Amino acid sequence: MTDTPNPRFYDYVTPITVSRDDSYDFKAAGPVRRAALHDRDGRLLGHVWTDDRQAAGFTRVEDPEPDMAYARGRVNQILTDAHKAGLPPVSSWTPTCTHQTSSCA
Repeated sequence: MTDTPNPRFYDYVTPITVSRDDSYDFKAAGPVRRAALHDRDGRLLGHVWTDDRQAAGFTRVEDPEPDMAYARGRVNQILTDAHKAGLPPVSSWTPTCTHQTSSCA
């Protein structure tokens, strides 16, 4: 063995941001309300929820079928777009779909 320490132990470590705040918070700041989200065949995909203040998200069903995988990604994209537009979380949750029919799940 050598007495020379590994130079990697002396590298300067610079913290970097690996994610951005692109969507609403996932921790509710109070009571939440939720709405069931169904596909066109009437199957429950999960629930969209919000605390009406700063948090919103999607909770999928416990045992989704493989073809239901798109739901979480689509809802997260809608929430991200609303957040980037500066809308409060409650505004992204409306009982009527405002998107094209093909994109509403």
